[in-house]
Amino acid sequence: MKRDERYAEAKALIESSRHISVVGHLNPDADALGTALGMWWTLRGIGKRVDTVMASRPLPQNLSFLPGFEKIRERVNPKSDLLVSVDCGSFDRLGIERVEGAKLINIDHHRSNTGYGDIDIVEPAFASASEVAFRLAEYAGWPVPKEGAVNFYAALLSDTGFFGYEGVDGRVFDFAKRLLELGADAEWTARMLRENQPLSKLRLLPKVLSTLQLYLQGRAAGLDVTQRMLKESGATVNETDDMVNYARSLATVEVGFLIREESDGSLKVSLRSKSRADVGRIAIAFGGGGHIRAAGFTCRDMERNMLKERLLKMIEEELQ
Repeated sequence: MKRDERYAEAKALIESSRHISVVGHLNPDADALGTALGMWWTLRGIGKRVDTVMASRPLPQNLSFLPGFEKIRERVNPKSDLLVSVDCGSFDRLGIERVEGAKLINIDHHRSNTGYGDIDIVEPAFASASEVAFRLAEYAGWPVPKEGAVNFYAALLSDTGFFGYEGVDGRVFDFAKRLLELGADAEWTARMLRENQPLSKLRLLPKVLSTLQLYLQGRAAGLDVTQRMLKESGATVNETDDMVNYARSLATVEVGFLIREESDGSLKVSLRSKSRADVGRIAIAFGGGGHIRAAGFTCRDMERNMLKERLLKMIEEELQ
């Protein structure tokens, strides 16, 4: 199906639906939350009955400044006749059950997306899921209110690393300009994303940094997060999301990774690279996904040391 046909079908399906649930992935980040809430404000503006749903709790409180955050539900309304997923590569990461009879529109920008929707609008060249959602709104002729623009801008700013990641080009800045024209505040949003952190995160950070190890002649670096660290600091898993960047930030390091112990004993791995390694390919090999420079996966059948050994072997192959 051609791009315009997908957008046209999504427009028709949304406009004909009676009750819509916009759903983001488990342990949502700013792109998932901002895109979902941006869609929520936009669809409310055209008179639709719509909910925003995030199945995991607690939600990241540092993102509570996003307009509409307090309206997010934990469960999908069983009366929903349409689900719109955002920023999620596979259905299982939504943490919900399918609603009988409900259609699903899949809005994403991950190249590893499994195409699980009745309509899949996946744009791997886009820097943020918010750009995909905004493009749909513009194609459909739906006005994006100021509150929606604020959410979309926060999503874009976060997922581009404040416009510092690979893939940021003129189109991205044109999108940002459009959101600012709609009422998003660049200075306020950047400040809220950077300087709205809970004390528990700062208590957790030195514990995580104390685990830093270098591998492969300094070309890779790893960090660990355990359940004990989380309990001692009072932090949630959401507060570890960007800590992998400390591993990548070292001068000699090409690939940084963070292994986080989950409450069920599984291990969540976050991967980041600078310019050479395709960590998305590594994540896919472990059943996960993501982008070339940022990806992740969850491992349920290996202990930490064995996982590190296999992970480092694949990183070494990428660096050859």
